[in-house]
Amino acid sequence: MSSNSTEKISIKEIGEDYGTGIWKDYQSILSPEEYNEAYLLTLLSDTSFQSAPADSPLLWVPIHAWRTLGQMSSLRALEEVLNLAETGEEHLSQYAYDDFAKFIAYFGESAISTLENVLRDQHHTEIRRTLAAEGLGIIGAATTGTARAQIIEILIKQIKETGFDDGWVNGSAAEALMVMKEHSVGDEILDLYDRGHIQVGVVRASNLKNFFSQQNSE
Repeated sequence: MSSNSTEKISIKEIGEDYGTGIWKDYQSILSPEEYNEAYLLTLLSDTSFQSAPADSPLLWVPIHAWRTLGQMSSLRALEEVLNLAETGEEHLSQYAYDDFAKFIAYFGESAISTLENVLRDQHHTEIRRTLAAEGLGIIGAATTGTARAQIIEILIKQIKETGFDDGWVNGSAAEALMVMKEHSVGDEILDLYDRGHIQVGVVRASNLKNFFSQQNSE
């Protein structure tokens, strides 16, 4: 059976889906009327779904909406998903946080500017800014050339220009460079860590120091 003949289902009927690693191919299962950015954004911001009964598929509508919007690389949805990860109802907040790595991977270079602005704005919460750093690392790991160099510069600038008060955010920025396998900045990162610009837990600190102590063999 071809993808064109796949049986369609309403997003409001999909229901429970705990798989943060494997998402449905929403374009193939939603009708053109529902596979629509404006419509999905409306669903994403509709808080009424959270008052549905515990066994209702309506509880899952915002999750399927942001996953679909992620597959569309909708920049308008990016801020909404960050909002939900930061301040959403507990069910949605945890899923938005857990889904973010896969969500942002669909965007590529188009999300760099938005994520940089979030990372650099100290008025945002630590959760939002650490997710921005994580997102930059995921995009950077999949890019080369100018875009990759831009992300490295953004992350290093964040760590260098802030101090202890931003230490946990900077820890996420350093770990983003690890995701990118960017050994070349090792000496600079280790120096900034020794100067207190980077805070991470004991195990993560050990991993960080081991990683950036390696010569750039990539």
